[in-house]
Amino acid sequence: MNRDILQRTTVTLPAALLGAVDELVRAGSAANRNQFIALAIETELRRRERAAIDAEFALMASDPEYQAEAARIMRDFRVSDDETWAGLEDQ
Repeated sequence: MNRDILQRTTVTLPAALLGAVDELVRAGSAANRNQFIALAIETELRRRERAAIDAEFALMASDPEYQAEAARIMRDFRVSDDETWAGLEDQ
């Protein structure tokens, strides 16, 4: 995330949630509210992106065309894979 360009905004949070953030700031877990909230948002965005990627992989796991292609690739590289493992066992 580009931290050079900042955009000011206002959010309304439940008092208990803001209090918990303030406690973490006082404990040194973040420099200030802004830093903590920005980190929380970044973390959630990454989590959602990862969940979307995982969902795509789940679809691939049940896709017969993808499974057939993966099997073809494994067959195509079987000889070189075997050679690699044999070379590692010789060391």
